[in-house]
Amino acid sequence: MYSIKIRLVSSLLLVLALTTLCAGIGTYFSVQYEVDKLLDDSLKQVALSLRTYRFQDILRFNRNLISNNQNVVIQIFDPISGLRFLSRDMEYLPVPDRVGFSDILLDGKPWRVYTTQNPQGQIIEATQPTSIRSEMAMQAAKPIMIPLLILLPIVGFLISVIVTQGFSSLSRTAEAIARRSPTSLTPLSLKGLPIEIAPMVTALNELLARLGESISAQKRFASDAAHELRTPLTAIQLQIQLAERAKTDEMRQKAMERLKEGVKRATRLVTQLLTMARLDPDNSNKPMLPVDLNQLNKSIAEDLSLIAMENKHIDLKAVDVAPAVVMGNEDALRLVVTNLCDNAIRYTPENGHIELSAWIEGDNAVLQVADDGPGISESEKERIFERFYRAEGTQTIPGTGIGLAIVRRVAELHGGRPSVHTGLNGKGAAFRITIPTSPKIPEPIVEADTE
Repeated sequence: MYSIKIRLVSSLLLVLALTTLCAGIGTYFSVQYEVDKLLDDSLKQVALSLRTYRFQDILRFNRNLISNNQNVVIQIFDPISGLRFLSRDMEYLPVPDRVGFSDILLDGKPWRVYTTQNPQGQIIEATQPTSIRSEMAMQAAKPIMIPLLILLPIVGFLISVIVTQGFSSLSRTAEAIARRSPTSLTPLSLKGLPIEIAPMVTALNELLARLGESISAQKRFASDAAHELRTPLTAIQLQIQLAERAKTDEMRQKAMERLKEGVKRATRLVTQLLTMARLDPDNSNKPMLPVDLNQLNKSIAEDLSLIAMENKHIDLKAVDVAPAVVMGNEDALRLVVTNLCDNAIRYTPENGHIELSAWIEGDNAVLQVADDGPGISESEKERIFERFYRAEGTQTIPGTGIGLAIVRRVAELHGGRPSVHTGLNGKGAAFRITIPTSPKIPEPIVEADTE
């Protein structure tokens, strides 16, 4: 782990130090350039001012009269006589081969020289040590560089204070989260938060909302399971008591058969409840892959057609209407079709028909399970997909009332919706699942209270 605050302050201080260093170096070189330019002009003026004097007159001059600045050295060389005049006691200067500015080395130290020639042919040189120029540049740059160095720690301290103040809102948010009760899922307030932190708090509020939905789903599942399992378990207990009190083998056999049926109903209910619980919280996070709905229907028809025929002589088949491929969760879609087929087999009378089909309508794929059974009244089509709701007149047929709720949930997880239409040959029911061919993120689902 690392501290964003320390990293940010360190980075800003480093940038500030580098900026100050670059500013200081730039200032020094800028001053150095101006000093060089000024002193070059001075050398040139000194050399040019001596062009009007004759060499014989210059030899009689006092050296101090030639240059008031002891750092400037004058040399006049007469190439005819070979005589030299030097304004300082030092070794003679080399004679450049051209007029103008040049750089030379004397005793291993650099000097700046301006060379000119008077009308008599004598060569006049005005020279100055380069170190003098550097010292003058440094003296000129100090008044600018010293305030920069003084301001560096002051600005660094202000940066630290400002960054600390900026992170205070994050610290307050962290403290607000730490003080919250573990059971509190209310959203955090966005009031007074900077725009940089607001997205994080918004994402956290969305997480709390999803967590609240998940906890609500778990509570709802526990409540539903307790409510729905009470009746079949009570019935099983009664059947056990009847079997224990049976006086004849026939009564005992009959009680055992009822007991087996009760166990089957309870097993079916538990299976459906567990399926619903798996679908509720995070099934939408599973990857969506291409699913051929016609192939899915054919596979399910092969599994269930024999059962439908043996139990009630029902003709169950898959009809290939048109190619239909969607991005979806194949296991969840198989569960949907299987549940619809199971319902159709239980409610369709002897010698009935069930057809599985799929096709594309615009941007949606349609998955349909149709039968020629008793059908569903218009008044109940809206409630048929609620948990534990069972249509009137179906109480005598074994069922849990969860199968169609699972169908609705899977459809919504795929961004689609279920609907009920007229079945085969103008009778029965046709359950359709409309699914977008391109996957969509489902909206949060609010379950209806069916109790």
